Amino acid sequence: MAGGRHSSADSGRSFGFYAVGGMVALALVATGIVVFKSVQPDTCDSVEDFTLAADPSIAPSISEVLAGTTPEQTDCMHVVVEAALPGDVVGRLGKGADAPDLWIPDSTSWISKAALTAAGPVAAAGGSIATSPVVLASGGEEFADWLSVLQVPDLALGNPLSTGIASAPIQAALAESGSGADAVRTALVPHAQAESVRAEDQPVGAKMLTELVTTGKVGVSTEQQVTQFANSAISATVPSTGTVLMDYPLVVSASAPDRHYAAAQKAKVLAALFESPESQEILARNGFRDPSGQGQVDGGVGAVQALPVPDQAALDKTLGSWALLAKPIRTLVAIDVSSSMDFPAAGGKTRMDLTTAAALTGNQVFPDSVAAGLWAFSQGMNGTQDYQELVPIRRYDTMVGGLTQRSLMAEQTKTLTKLKRGATGLYDTTLAAFRKVQESYDPRAVNSVIILTDGANEDPDSITREQLLDVLEREQDPARPVIIVTIGITDDADAAALADISRVTGGSTYIARDPSEISGVFVNALAHRGA
Repeated sequence: MAGGRHSSADSGRSFGFYAVGGMVALALVATGIVVFKSVQPDTCDSVEDFTLAADPSIAPSISEVLAGTTPEQTDCMHVVVEAALPGDVVGRLGKGADAPDLWIPDSTSWISKAALTAAGPVAAAGGSIATSPVVLASGGEEFADWLSVLQVPDLALGNPLSTGIASAPIQAALAESGSGADAVRTALVPHAQAESVRAEDQPVGAKMLTELVTTGKVGVSTEQQVTQFANSAISATVPSTGTVLMDYPLVVSASAPDRHYAAAQKAKVLAALFESPESQEILARNGFRDPSGQGQVDGGVGAVQALPVPDQAALDKTLGSWALLAKPIRTLVAIDVSSSMDFPAAGGKTRMDLTTAAALTGNQVFPDSVAAGLWAFSQGMNGTQDYQELVPIRRYDTMVGGLTQRSLMAEQTKTLTKLKRGATGLYDTTLAAFRKVQESYDPRAVNSVIILTDGANEDPDSITREQLLDVLEREQDPARPVIIVTIGITDDADAAALADISRVTGGSTYIARDPSEISGVFVNALAHRGA
């Protein structure tokens, strides 16, 4: 992230120095304009569309800059601008097919994050377009440091997995001397848990600021957003330790090699356009600082101290903790109803009885934010298909025909003991369940499949174990991961196969050797949020 305090080592220099320096600066500006114009064609035989996803805070300004250009000025390019949160764009880059050609996130930090999972190359096309300090938006509350900010119980923080603005206080707290990583992670726990039960993303930008006016809470925003909101009930402040600057880089994000190359060439033209005095005047009028972090904004926080970049390992670990705590559970539970599930277990009950009781327990104890569905499986369960959907995946508080999803799950779980018996159709069911969750993926949740079985695959017509593992590994999308959690019921379960299935998807495996352990194991598996 750009910015920081600039030194004044040139104080005391003569007027002549500044006069010469001013003429040089004017010459450079003029040269820059000439260079920019010199690469533009005189006419365009055709105009090609390029998509640009920009953070919602800067998208209107980018559209305003581009509205004042002709195709000849943009190298025969028409730029289609859309507002998109950085976290959403990262998910799209992982899929590749829906990737924008160009991208302006709120922070340079998103480039390395996106590159880890993107289907194609992700590269900066130049420096910062503009900057804006991260601030506290409130009725005027002031804080000594960012750790104190994170300790505010009802802080409107936002989701650090979606915006750089929300992750900035975490980075700032880690960078502050005396703010240990453990203290920062502890302060984040209630915010992450609140995020996990939220039905929708916390509002950002003007919507968040509007809520602050009503609730009187403290929120995390930017100088640009607060000054543009222009409401006397909300002011911007910065802790005395300093802050972090959002730096809005221009990024080439097209996935296909040929398209990426073409977008990179066009990005050079856009970078020159955004650096021009005319564009910088538009950005300044809309509340942004220049790329260096300098410049005064009416109603802003003035000169700010840029906090240093914290230890990357500590930052990654802290954000990883948030991800595990904040993401709600979304899972498809597939339960074996083959003949062996009728074997006696304990207390006069069968394995099926105990498994049903465990599923009902899990159904009762988890919050409404959990989304779950239910399948039953055995060989030839539904014609040639080894599985049958009993309840599709929905949040527990969804109303369906006058009943909640939680009630439907309970009703259908009780029918498991009456369903068809036969051999175990494990492998085909596992692959079908994996693909079902993948095709309806929710980027806000930990997406998983939970398999409960007391046996090994017994369907001679199914795919083999090696084929299943190969397909699961090949079809796993790093940007849209689906983990498979396997639960073996007694030592009759094929523990080795279940362990392999979980391993290749980043999930975990459990064996309930004593049938009385099934309930505890199932609840732990349902709460599973990562490898």
